[in-house]
Amino acid sequence: MGLALDESTENLEKLESNGINAFIDPNLLKFIANYGDISIDFVIFEVGQGGFMIKLSNAGECGASGGDCSSCG
Repeated sequence: MGLALDESTENLEKLESNGINAFIDPNLLKFIANYGDISIDFVIFEVGQGGFMIKLSNAGECGASGGDCSSCG
């Protein structure tokens, strides 16, 4: 999965939150929707570096106890 700032948005689904637009492939959106809501945040770490963090609300359920994800959707 990649994050791009300057590509065509043709044939992509528009997601909007807090006045910020994001675009995602419709097939990928359907796939990851099985794992919950999508959250994209910009974070700055204590060492001064920052970046985007993408989270799925149910992602912690799969393999959270050190197991593999062979049983995941």
